[in-house]
Amino acid sequence: MMIFEVAAGYWTGSMALLADGYHMASHAGALGIAYLVYKLAKSESIKSRLSFGTGKLLPLGGYTSAVGLGIIAIWMAVESIQRLLNPTEIQFNEAIAVAVIGLAVNVVSAFILGSGHHHHNHDHSHDDHDHHHVHDHNHRSALVHVIADALTSVLAILALIAGKFYAANWLDPLMGIVGAVVILRWAYVLCRDTAWELLDAHSNSVPAHEVRGSIEKAGIRVIDLHIWKVGPGNHACQLVVENETRKGSEFYRQFIPKLAGSIHLVVEER
Repeated sequence: MMIFEVAAGYWTGSMALLADGYHMASHAGALGIAYLVYKLAKSESIKSRLSFGTGKLLPLGGYTSAVGLGIIAIWMAVESIQRLLNPTEIQFNEAIAVAVIGLAVNVVSAFILGSGHHHHNHDHSHDDHDHHHVHDHNHRSALVHVIADALTSVLAILALIAGKFYAANWLDPLMGIVGAVVILRWAYVLCRDTAWELLDAHSNSVPAHEVRGSIEKAGIRVIDLHIWKVGPGNHACQLVVENETRKGSEFYRQFIPKLAGSIHLVVEER
């Protein structure tokens, strides 16, 4: 479908259709990245070389995909502006037919990805008894790519119909610009979220200040506390406390919310 849309975009002179085709090319890459990441995540040799398992591969795949999506969106905007300043003749009937087929392909793809939106995490490196159905960035990026392409297909169809019946040829490149802006926004959000996770930012799902407060209410002084996400449904926690009586790491596990999922907990008692 990608090859068909790109070829048809050049043939019909439609920027909206051409942008949709090139955008679909980025999706093929995104799905390829998603597939590769899941394969690598199952590799025992890779797991053995990573301190917290292969969970970080998922946001890495999502981040890579987001960057690719952003580059395509910028290209779409630049090319659309050029077409807006220098209009070209468009074969509307053929372009509309191809855009409709492209939309159908994307709707089916989004349905398939959406129906399997939970990734079953079987990484037992931290807790053999916890199984978590989680929504990871890698799958999210693949789904966003397909939904974004469906949006560009809808915009292309609307622009082509308006151009055909109302002689509004300028809508074709304008829809390319609108689609680029929306897609760039999605790419930014995904890139931001995955980047923070890759940089071991403090976990949003497990607020450190709440954990600190719970421990100090028990009469224990917290010297240092770090909680960060190491994979879907997996967190790591480094805790340094000052207490007259040594209680062991398992005692402090009760202060970590169940929402954290599997937790790799390291405690230093002074």
